[in-house]
Amino acid sequence: MDTLLRGNADEIDNSLVTFIKSTFKGKKVAVHIYEDDTMDETEYILSDPIAKERLLSSIKNVKNHQYLREYTLNEIESIVNDASI
Repeated sequence: MDTLLRGNADEIDNSLVTFIKSTFKGKKVAVHIYEDDTMDETEYILSDPIAKERLLSSIKNVKNHQYLREYTLNEIESIVNDASI
């Protein structure tokens, strides 16, 4: 199993150790720490003015319950099945 955890060093606490111990109980693990200078998804989207505007507009629409669509489980399954053809 390969697991990558990303975060800020100042946010690391004992809960990370607890998570690792419970997730990989009884197994050997290696912890590799390096400086990650890549942008996360949110930073990447917000760096593009057009994408940023679309994202913020979409968040506003959800908060205002505008332009939302509801689907039944059958409709979702049908959409997924049609897309996989």
